Amino acid sequence: MKQTLRSFLLLLVLSFSALARAATPPATPSLAAALNPDGTLKPEATGSFDARRFCLRTAPDGRPVFRPAGVAGAGDERWQDGLGLNGAERRINTVVRSGNDIYVGGAFRLIGNIAANYVARWNGTAWSSLGTGTANGTDREVQVLAAAPNGDVYASGFFGLAGGVPANGLARWNGTAWSALGTGPAGELDGFAAALAVAPNGDLYVGGTITRAGGIPVNNVARWNGTAWSALGAGISLGSTGGTTVTALSVAGNGDVYAGGNFTEAGGLPANNVARWNGTAWTSLGAGTANGTNGGIYTLAVAPNGNLYVGGFFTQAGGASAGNVAQWNGTGWTSLGTGTTTNGGAAVETMALAANGDLYIAGNFTQAGSATVSRVARWNGTAWSAVGTPPANAIGTTIKALAVAGNGDLYAASTGANSIAGAAAYYLLRWNGTAWGTVNSGLNGVFGTTYNPAIYALTTVANGDVYAAGDLRLAGSANVNGVAKWNGTAWSAVGTGIVNNSIRAVAVATNGDVYIGGAFTQIGPTAISYVAKWNGTAWSSLGSGTAGGVNNAVNALALAPNGDLYVGGAFTQAGSVAAAFIAKWNGTTWSTLGSGLTNGMDGTVSALALAGNGDLYAGGSFSLANGIIANHVARWNGTAWSSLGVGPANGIDASVNALAVAANGDVYAGGGFTQAGGAPASRVARWNGTAWAPIGTGAANGTNGSVSALGLAGNGEVYVGGSFTQFDGTAAARAAHWNGSTWGPLGTGLDGNVTALTMGTSGKVYVGGSFTGVGDGSKVMSRFGIYDPSVPLAARAAAPTGFAALFPNPAHGTATLRLPASTPRQGITLTDALGRPVRQYPAPATPEAELDLRGLPAGVYVVRCGQLSQRLVVE
Repeated sequence: MKQTLRSFLLLLVLSFSALARAATPPATPSLAAALNPDGTLKPEATGSFDARRFCLRTAPDGRPVFRPAGVAGAGDERWQDGLGLNGAERRINTVVRSGNDIYVGGAFRLIGNIAANYVARWNGTAWSSLGTGTANGTDREVQVLAAAPNGDVYASGFFGLAGGVPANGLARWNGTAWSALGTGPAGELDGFAAALAVAPNGDLYVGGTITRAGGIPVNNVARWNGTAWSALGAGISLGSTGGTTVTALSVAGNGDVYAGGNFTEAGGLPANNVARWNGTAWTSLGAGTANGTNGGIYTLAVAPNGNLYVGGFFTQAGGASAGNVAQWNGTGWTSLGTGTTTNGGAAVETMALAANGDLYIAGNFTQAGSATVSRVARWNGTAWSAVGTPPANAIGTTIKALAVAGNGDLYAASTGANSIAGAAAYYLLRWNGTAWGTVNSGLNGVFGTTYNPAIYALTTVANGDVYAAGDLRLAGSANVNGVAKWNGTAWSAVGTGIVNNSIRAVAVATNGDVYIGGAFTQIGPTAISYVAKWNGTAWSSLGSGTAGGVNNAVNALALAPNGDLYVGGAFTQAGSVAAAFIAKWNGTTWSTLGSGLTNGMDGTVSALALAGNGDLYAGGSFSLANGIIANHVARWNGTAWSSLGVGPANGIDASVNALAVAANGDVYAGGGFTQAGGAPASRVARWNGTAWAPIGTGAANGTNGSVSALGLAGNGEVYVGGSFTQFDGTAAARAAHWNGSTWGPLGTGLDGNVTALTMGTSGKVYVGGSFTGVGDGSKVMSRFGIYDPSVPLAARAAAPTGFAALFPNPAHGTATLRLPASTPRQGITLTDALGRPVRQYPAPATPEAELDLRGLPAGVYVVRCGQLSQRLVVE
């Protein structure tokens, strides 16, 4: 089946290429005929297909998914565009130029405003993916790229698949499809390809720690001629230096191959860290023991005149002083001024040559010759100069890769989230000859301290600004430290100084003071314990000395109209007062909510909400409130705690993660529970002051996964977010709303968990979490999304009212359709997501009909009976 799929993909992409060139499209069948209902390719499909009306997406598991062009998924037009990244979500390891395009590879899955698996192309204006990229490895990331004269791009890294084709860490992209270099064991390397270079004739040279290539013995370097692998003589030997062998390769115009790294022999002869292969034999660069360099080489570049530049971490080249960068002219070595120096690492990590012969080098150094630089420098043949004068063009982190575009722009990539003079740049920078800038400027996604950062808290203030808190370091074009403000157009930082751990809650006072709570114990140089206030000028603790802050993590904050701040979390002390998991700060002192040793709760508080009458509701993992049985949710009236409900079954049977109070006083709770007040209530429920009720009807009420966030709209609608994929039996990926009678999804939902939600003053819904886009992958939103219910939906065929019931949904082998009593008995049709009939059923004799779904591929279908229709998910 894999071979069939590979053949199909090859034919499909050849079809793409042919369509782009032909004035008249070939008479080929539509791609629709080769797709499953969920947009994936049928394994048995063969031949060439017309794909002009389709666009390629990537499923979360890396599979290619095709959708009709221009279709982003029902309802997704209500999710705001422009919330992608000014670069990539995770590190970029390599940058190369091919023609007018720039290719990047790394550990990212998002770049700019698109989803791309670890490798992407920038055409100077927009990003595009390379098919489905790479997948199916330990880390999956791309480490090295090389461009061939014909435009092909080679990639190496930690992956097992490229474009769905088996490829053992090395693959070729021909502009339309991926392919392995050989098939089976004959196409495999037994080690990692740390260096790639392509000769003028198209041959690919591979270096690393490799002993076999395509089954042929090699010694750390090999050649692929497009058909077969071969060794380069006796290759490169490690000798006695230890460490990695070949880390850099470059090919001269005459076909000579230069190899650099950490080695002592080439072709069995002494060669210190750099050597040349002339097609027949290896030679060292220099004579005697002074040949080569006295330290490792990380990067190589051959100038048009044939001179070789080497960069790395060494102090001598050819026995003479050379500060980490040097030149070999074919006869002898020369230093480039005094090279690089810094208080930290002075190594030259990467280099690139401009069309005029200027040499760019980069790393983590701050001095090149006599010039003060910021990690990138230029050698004009005589002297060093800075590429951007600090501090106005200072670069924040080590640069690991460089490439010069056809128009002369210099692209620089790093393995750390970057910044330029205080502006956020997500791993990729561009120098236009005058200043450094971001790529894809104007995008407003957020990024944080970890690979999968999250927004944990959102709150809206009266002027419409939204405050976000979590594991954030970059937001739009702003460097932030855990908390940021969105003004409807752009992000800005809140406060200064690094917050040393996650922020889990945020609240904003009417005077503009910002309160944060979380797991932090320090902000900048100041010790601040778990809760803090920003007054517009400085951070401060709540209280001083031993009376400041709380003694453990804070999960929730709530501000009363009079300025009192309620704090809930895992602490047992607030200031100098013993306070069990909940406390109040009145601006001067801490106090408990309740009296005696049992004040507060007997377990963690995770959610707080204030009612209009001043009552405070608390939710969490507790079972007692000031000694009173209150299962996971309780009310404080300013004097005493009370449960929500009576008897042992009062409250909720498992932890409460979110609370919201409606204008009429109704309380909504979300969490991981399955009962409220002793009655079934799946993870979301409502308390009307007297009794609990589920949200939804029947056994499928509520969600099939945890609810982490709640918001109430002015019209009474309830918005929820969490880890669920269904609400009331209907597909709703991690975000949904309740209009008082039925649940509905928010477009195709989101592809990752929602952990925060707030309602905007204009009716917009703001969500935060660990997601990277909408549920079908057609729109990128990096951890922050804006859903506007007032945006008109795209014109679609009028949808008749649904059936009385269609269950179970999702279904496996069968589903039962229940028609409204007054509906005429008509034949039933099952269509796929593209509207093609796949099953016909006779008119039912009774209001109920059983639909046989056996043999259908998993996916989304539509059941139609006369003017009635409803979506059905088959698993």
